[in-house]
Amino acid sequence: MSQVSKNREAVADRTVVGIDFGGTKIEVALADARGTVLERVRMETRADQGPDQALDRAVAAARRLERLSLRTHGMAVGAYAAVSPGVIQSDRILLAPNLPGWERIALARRLERALGAEKVAVCNDVRAGALAELRFGALRGVDPGVYVSLGTGVAAALTIGGGVVAGAHRAAGEIGYVDPGGAGADAVAEGHAPLEEIVGGKALGERASDLLGVGLTAEALFLRQDAAARRIVRAALGALAVAISNIAVFVDPERIVVGGGMMASADTILPTLTAHLARTVPFPPQVAVAHFVEDASLYGAVALALDHLDAAHGGRHPGDRSGPAGPRRRADPGPAGPQSAAGDPVQCAGASGRR
Repeated sequence: MSQVSKNREAVADRTVVGIDFGGTKIEVALADARGTVLERVRMETRADQGPDQALDRAVAAARRLERLSLRTHGMAVGAYAAVSPGVIQSDRILLAPNLPGWERIALARRLERALGAEKVAVCNDVRAGALAELRFGALRGVDPGVYVSLGTGVAAALTIGGGVVAGAHRAAGEIGYVDPGGAGADAVAEGHAPLEEIVGGKALGERASDLLGVGLTAEALFLRQDAAARRIVRAALGALAVAISNIAVFVDPERIVVGGGMMASADTILPTLTAHLARTVPFPPQVAVAHFVEDASLYGAVALALDHLDAAHGGRHPGDRSGPAGPRRRADPGPAGPQSAAGDPVQCAGASGRR
């Protein structure tokens, strides 16, 4: 048997564990080498009780899944990955207001010690969602691609050459801080996220509630047909469309996919974005709903762990994995395996190693 065949066999006989830390919930998944989730555990984050208890409970769940992997599925866990909101740096997590205390957490090192693992790959949750779409979903075979997450907040990720761009400070795609026009010169320095305060689901619901005099969520707002509600929706989607059009002009993506909780209103959001891009972008990209409208970051953690498993065993290019979403459209370029800067944890760079 050739060394390549041995490596592939070693990967096929392993499982991976992905951990998704969120502001309200934590999910831990056990998946096989194709990315199929075999077992999953969900628990509350209890963010107000600090990061230590959340990390301890997530590690305990990962340990239980390790035992299940051997006992029930006959395979050992070969790699781990974790994703979280915010800007994940080697010694801290920034811009994660829904996770108080996490700014002092070195996530990768903490999990490596607790799990007894040589390496735990870590990634921002939105870039993880983009990686899930790239490996298993609507960005498969697309180059370049853009993933936009519309939920409580708003963020994006850029995929190029089979990888997800992290940025020099691990902050690529934080488009909530984009000025849609009219924000003060010191808005970001004063703690504002100008685009997110217009488009993010939480802010949109709060603003609509104030203007219309009735408690509303963003989803409820999109369902209303009265003129005042329509004006609020048009203004928000107009600001979002301008921001995405500017990204499209700069990047020239083949496709833009949109995910997140606000995709419950996809019938309103996608036609608005598509029409605006058609008018304002020289080469308008396709616009589509993301494959993983729910659980994108969890599947991203699985994809990141699988990339790490492939790299550790010198295996195939990550894009060669058929995954839970079926065969890909065409080959992804680039060499195999996630890479990172010296001394940094593996950071959702994917196949290209771009940061």
